[in-house]
Amino acid sequence: MNAYDTDVIVSLLEERGYAIVRTPDSADCIIVNTCSVRDHAEQRAIGRLLDLSRHRDAVIVVCGCMAQRLGTALFDLVPAVRIVAGTDSYALLPDALAAAVREGGRFAFLDMDYDAYEAPTAKSSRCVSRYVSITRGCENYCSYCIVPYLRGKVRSRSADSIIREISSVVAGGAKEVTLLGQNVIAYRDGRIDFSGLAERILAETEVRRLRFLTSHPRDVDAAVFELMAREKRFCNHIHLPVQAGSNRILAAMNRGYTRETYLEKLREARRIVPGIAVTTDIIVGFPSETDDEFRQTLDLVREARFDAAFTFQYSPRAGTAAGERPDDVSAGKKKERLFALNAVVQQERARILLAQLGSRTEILLDGAAQKGEYRLLKGRTPEFRNVLVPPDSLSDGDIVSVALKRLVNFTFEGEVAAGK
Repeated sequence: MNAYDTDVIVSLLEERGYAIVRTPDSADCIIVNTCSVRDHAEQRAIGRLLDLSRHRDAVIVVCGCMAQRLGTALFDLVPAVRIVAGTDSYALLPDALAAAVREGGRFAFLDMDYDAYEAPTAKSSRCVSRYVSITRGCENYCSYCIVPYLRGKVRSRSADSIIREISSVVAGGAKEVTLLGQNVIAYRDGRIDFSGLAERILAETEVRRLRFLTSHPRDVDAAVFELMAREKRFCNHIHLPVQAGSNRILAAMNRGYTRETYLEKLREARRIVPGIAVTTDIIVGFPSETDDEFRQTLDLVREARFDAAFTFQYSPRAGTAAGERPDDVSAGKKKERLFALNAVVQQERARILLAQLGSRTEILLDGAAQKGEYRLLKGRTPEFRNVLVPPDSLSDGDIVSVALKRLVNFTFEGEVAAGK
């Protein structure tokens, strides 16, 4: 989401004559787009801003969730900051920068539009894979998460504007589009729900691959998987954050499902779409989590068969419900649990990937990789698995059939089929 927002900011400024430069030393303005999901992210952002403060001739701007959360307090934390722009204020940046250069002073834009979401879009480029935002905000209020307070309630873009943007990025060279939202499954435009939107995109645009991030397990229904089974261009991968394997902890997190209903959702997905890849997010050390409850998370990981998992130690966020509870799992215990969790995740991941060796699949090439003295091209399967292939007469954007020959550090090495 932040990568997409950054593209939007760049597009707005380039339309006004700005150009990206390679180093802060040559910049007239320095923009730092921030995240507040974890305290560590904020501390890194503040450290980066303090480091950038030495560039006294540049207008320093802070955008994103940390800007929305801290607001004008950032002027005291980092005195060199001149503009603070919250999550709904990016369209105001070009005029604010002009005023900051012309008049001096400081500017803060923190108002949120709770009724509409037809925000500026990123301009077309020659990138093979592009993000397109379809919703903004979240109303799930998971007890550990600050996002609903910083991004507001769910707002959906019109289906027509989304299709226009996708048509534009495809015309600019994109082969793959990922639909973005804090919970994309919550999308609604009149009678059009998420599945209806995806169906329209596949029918009305020439995009070769369609993906989406991220989905709340409570909201995913069979219609998503049925469309995936019918439409090869709708990639058979879903990111479905489980967060924990204990029903008591899931309830304390306000997740709205149990481990049993989550696992039943996965069984339904695999019945409709055999071979679907599932990735997830997991938090360890949530307040009051016991050793037995953590073992339940390990058991769920083994049963769920995740392709990959983003794993985190619980980090208290002021202003959330969980932030009011004692952070009573020690740092050492969190670290120990994270290490154990990652070991199980990697075991299951290796088992899944090793079973794919010798099979054939299609990959979309999207860049280069260096392996020792050899230059290779990298691509992804529809299941979002990494594959490296020799560069012979191939280029970014090619979709090629490959045989999966070797697995090295969770990345496949492939052999391109004759005739690509």
